[in-house]
Amino acid sequence: MPRIFVFAFIFVPGEISALFIFKTLNILLLKQKWELKINLSVIKGNLERLFLFLSLIYGVPHGLIAFGAIKIGTRIKPDEKITNDYFFIGNMISLLISVCYFAVWRHFITWH
Repeated sequence: MPRIFVFAFIFVPGEISALFIFKTLNILLLKQKWELKINLSVIKGNLERLFLFLSLIYGVPHGLIAFGAIKIGTRIKPDEKITNDYFFIGNMISLLISVCYFAVWRHFITWH
């Protein structure tokens, strides 16, 4: 199976699952209503995980460092509604999802 299909097979369903994980996080931590809408935050999360997943696939661990540096550079200001705890939990979940993608990727690539 071509690697691009394996990539899509892992990434697309994973991102659909991530959408529901983060919507649940919004309900639990921010007390938001359930809404299934795609906004800028969802798209940024997709891009973050895409970047992290590709960094892991291509053996560029410095991508994780760059991700962390970017996140520190775009810290939440104290007057914003989102707390630092929410920000931290969201980033850790995003990293965990990306590492899980990579683990599944490695399984599929070495299995064939």
